[in-house]
Amino acid sequence: MEWITKDGKLVNTFEFKSQTDLAEFVLKIAKKADKMHHHPDYKIFKAFTVEIKLFTYDKNAITALDYKLSEFISSQFSLEV
Repeated sequence: MEWITKDGKLVNTFEFKSQTDLAEFVLKIAKKADKMHHHPDYKIFKAFTVEIKLFTYDKNAITALDYKLSEFISSQFSLEV
């Protein structure tokens, strides 16, 4: 699972077996993001897939904060699979 840069943002897509698994994953990410004062963008497809985009809006760039959160997200997804 590799993060790519697309339109100036870090982007990754994650697939799940159920809507519940997806929702629990997004909730974990949201709780961590709140603690970091960060605001990922989420887009849900077909109820089982979520695309996450990371970008530090107040810096108008991808920053260390985005990379740190992407590492956390990847680690949480590896626990799900």
